[in-house]
Amino acid sequence: MFEVTVIGNGNVGTQLAMNIDALKDFKLKEWFGRSWKNKKIPKNGIDKIENLKDADLFIIAVSDSSIQNISKLINKNHFLVHCSGATSINVFNKHKRSGVLFPVQSITKDKNNIFEKTPFCIEAKKENDLNLLKKLVLSLKGRYKCLNSTERANVHLSAVWINNFVNHIIYKGKKICDENNVPYSIIKPLLKNTINQVLTNDPFIIQTGPARREDEITLKNHLNLMNNTDDKSLYLAITKSIKKSYE
Repeated sequence: MFEVTVIGNGNVGTQLAMNIDALKDFKLKEWFGRSWKNKKIPKNGIDKIENLKDADLFIIAVSDSSIQNISKLINKNHFLVHCSGATSINVFNKHKRSGVLFPVQSITKDKNNIFEKTPFCIEAKKENDLNLLKKLVLSLKGRYKCLNSTERANVHLSAVWINNFVNHIIYKGKKICDENNVPYSIIKPLLKNTINQVLTNDPFIIQTGPARREDEITLKNHLNLMNNTDDKSLYLAITKSIKKSYE
């Protein structure tokens, strides 16, 4: 059985700790969090990081800016990984045994079976350590892809466009409905169809709308409907990008 210590009790750290604790071949040794809700420390939880016990794997699930400082507190001979898509493995330049365990998924604390079928980008300096990460991902019922730091950074960049930016655009669309007393439910079938279409077709080929067909009258009418300068700028920027893509 492999002993794992998770450092961080945010969304990713919480899900990893809780799921690892339920595995057969892995044991949650310790789970560090700077603060705990209602000051209730869970089983194996700790709030002081200075005296970490030995473990087979240390998972650092904290903000990118904190990864390096946390790593300095872990023995240089131990195997440690971070969970960031954007941070290089070279952040662990003083550790011979290090790697990355990046789940390509939007993670919240309250979801069940969050890692089932989730793709993980994994990387490690040593083959034996990479094999341990493979075993962990499969135990979590996920899927793994071995990528280097540059490849993983591009996956993360793509994920920000597809997940974070798209969610923001949907928020903007819902806001228009809410502010103009139009039921958002009218838009939901279109949203569902759009998601289904891009999952089975090339998004470039199926692009539609006034920008794609260069319908300047409709574009102008839309701009006249908007009072917010930032919204107009965003609308114009996306319109320009669509037009340029099909030149």
